[in-house]
Amino acid sequence: MGASLALAIRKKELGCRVVGVVRSEKSRNEGNSQKIADKIFLEEEFLKFNFWNDYDLIVFSLPVDLTCDKIDLIPESYKGFITDLGSTKKSIIQKVESKFKSTHNYYSSHPMAGSEQSGMNYAKVDLYENRLCILTEPKGISKEAIHKITQFWKMIGSVTIQMNASEHDEVLSYLSHTPHILSSILVNWAYKNEKVKFYTEKSPIPITGGGFRDMSRIAGSNPEMWNAIINTNKSSIHDSLLEFRKEIDFLIQSLESTDEKTNSEFWKNYFLTSKESRSQILKINE
Repeated sequence: MGASLALAIRKKELGCRVVGVVRSEKSRNEGNSQKIADKIFLEEEFLKFNFWNDYDLIVFSLPVDLTCDKIDLIPESYKGFITDLGSTKKSIIQKVESKFKSTHNYYSSHPMAGSEQSGMNYAKVDLYENRLCILTEPKGISKEAIHKITQFWKMIGSVTIQMNASEHDEVLSYLSHTPHILSSILVNWAYKNEKVKFYTEKSPIPITGGGFRDMSRIAGSNPEMWNAIINTNKSSIHDSLLEFRKEIDFLIQSLESTDEKTNSEFWKNYFLTSKESRSQILKINE
């Protein structure tokens, strides 16, 4: 996501220099070959020479736990603006509020964009175009930071909305985090079936149709990133899974029912409701 953001900034020709910081020589080589940024540092170089104040805006594009680690490293002398691309917010906001005891310029971001592919070779220049970016305020944030970082995302082509950390993590547990777990359950559950496994291995091409492919797509995402997401939003994900279990139990009971009159239209009505719910969530036909 960081590489896509760098490409987007360069495409917009905002008149700024784009510099990347990566954790490995392999990533630096990939970034240079893709012309991701004007210059790319290894993290150890950046920290050794204390380059923080050379930049007006710093964006952490890391798993949530590593983002929290980097917040600890922000020097007190840094006067620029900072944001992140973290998928959960409570741990990041708690870390920011414990780090800064007075007014600061850290405004947390969560762009609702990305794919199951990871690495700079999969960077997309238009990843953030017409996508929602959720912004979360820590205590003590300056009005200037709110304005600057909001305008930054709008210049990139995103639409912004504000949520507090707790509500963000609850809402995203239903719309992102738990669905990822369910996608992972789907592929593990299916492949554990002996007949599915036998015929999958026997068939020259996948047996699945588009539905299974679409529902399982996110199960192929970066495990490191998703491990951090789940571990920093356990409470909300736990509660949402309990609600999901209630829904599954309700459907199982309907399948076990022998009341033909009740059952004759059950699934038609259930799928009609789900179709309407999908339209509402995805804002279809608005």
